[in-house]
Amino acid sequence: MSSSMRGVIAALLVCSSAVLACAQDGKLPADALITPGKIQFAADFAAAPNQFLKPDGSKDGLDVDMCGGVAAKMKLDIDWTNLSFPGLVPGLQGKRYDALCTAIFITPQRLEVMNMIPYVQWGEGLMVPAGTPLGIACPFKLGDDGSYSACFDKLAGRTVAVAAAGTTNKNLKAQSDRMAAKGLASIDIRAFDTNSDAIQALESGQADAAYLNDPQAHFYMTAHPGKYRMAFENNKANRLAIATLKDDLPLAVAIKAALDAMKADGSYQAIIRKWGLAEVSDFSLAAAP
Repeated sequence: MSSSMRGVIAALLVCSSAVLACAQDGKLPADALITPGKIQFAADFAAAPNQFLKPDGSKDGLDVDMCGGVAAKMKLDIDWTNLSFPGLVPGLQGKRYDALCTAIFITPQRLEVMNMIPYVQWGEGLMVPAGTPLGIACPFKLGDDGSYSACFDKLAGRTVAVAAAGTTNKNLKAQSDRMAAKGLASIDIRAFDTNSDAIQALESGQADAAYLNDPQAHFYMTAHPGKYRMAFENNKANRLAIATLKDDLPLAVAIKAALDAMKADGSYQAIIRKWGLAEVSDFSLAAAP
């Protein structure tokens, strides 16, 4: 563990009791929010089903429901900033908004700069055209990351679309590098700004497959039945988190308390069922390993 992370964890232990008291009372320090009485979340609204814009321009998705519930429990108004994923963390560091409520996984690097409160989990998978043999009979085993290597080997020399800034791109590149190291052709990775762009690359024939988060792929396939299938899924199952800056620990603890209250009254489970995702066992603030 790095010295910086030891400092973060020590700060959590020192601060948590006093802050938790504030959160349990539904009160935040006066300077906890950019605008008193309003919590400002940011998200990339090109990431259905987490968050997306409907044809009439209104916002919808898992995170709209979940963080809407969080704001309601905190008795706060809510405001959203729609920003492409690569700009979300820099914008948080620039204090353009209070927190991120988007499709962002917990990683050690992100935990160095943000408090991350896990609230749902999902994996990654490969979406392919329904008629292609690509990925058929791939012998993966759920929960066993190593069993997916044979799945990726089938992609040697193939073109795969992916979102540039997401964890999916990092994991896909790691598999391509592993394949090259053992003498296979690497994957021709085509990285795009958003998952929607990656799907459109598959739709237009620019790519043989798209590597996505499972719920995003299933959401698209539900809207376009019969065109695509999942060659494999649930690779690198991980948790998504709501995030605040490290300096905004009181806000992070208050968000956790709101999620706890939603689980206690059943509204959390109702949102999970609505969007077809998996619960997390608890909402404890994550710490770097």
